Amino acid sequence: MVNDTNSNSNPELATLKQLRERLGMTQEELATELGTTSRTIRRHETGEREIRFSLPQIKRLIELMQRAGMSADDLPDDIE
Repeated sequence: MVNDTNSNSNPELATLKQLRERLGMTQEELATELGTTSRTIRRHETGEREIRFSLPQIKRLIELMQRAGMSADDLPDDIE
């Protein structure tokens, strides 16, 4: 888990996790929906690696967000 109070951590690292939790999904479920691995999601959430989604993955994520009543404006800044 990312410690947002740690001055050495990037506060944006937790945003994908916050989005995933708002969608009510586990790392495995989100990974399956986006065609990636839970390890990739976990590594991003812990700050070990940056994540880069393809355009189809971002489109799928936006679809999931819209089903949850969210808009593309809620897309985390840490997604490239």
